[in-house]
Amino acid sequence: MIEPITGAAIRGELSTRYLPMILECDAIHDLLRTEALRLKDGFIQDAKDEGKLLYRSVQVKTNREGSVSIVWTRIIFSDKPGGGKRQRQEVIRKGDGYTYNPNAVIRKADYWLQQLFHQYEPKFAMLREALVMNMKARKQLLELQRRVNANPPL
Repeated sequence: MIEPITGAAIRGELSTRYLPMILECDAIHDLLRTEALRLKDGFIQDAKDEGKLLYRSVQVKTNREGSVSIVWTRIIFSDKPGGGKRQRQEVIRKGDGYTYNPNAVIRKADYWLQQLFHQYEPKFAMLREALVMNMKARKQLLELQRRVNANPPL
């Protein structure tokens, strides 16, 4: 994430007032990421409680800039040379919007997995939307702080 202007680089009272709002956006971002991780762990635990082979999962990824993505994955098993199984995860494309299409994730899935998807996906969708809106607000506040700092009216 782009760092806000702080310390001696701040020029003017108005630029100073943007700093707490930007830091609050950062705190909200961290809370949303933590909640996404908690829900992911809950989904995996509920799936394990079923005692069945898990062939769909959720990943919560954070890139170098701090952006968080919540994606459903398809777990693919293949044979290892020399015996055994290897597993890899393939990201399922979401498409437009914040919600995954159930047909893309759980088509032909067992009933228990369909139930878990319908239980967790609305929560993940809300978190995806909140993360995007929060980052947009933070970006606008940063832009305003930079503009005001470049030519302080107060």
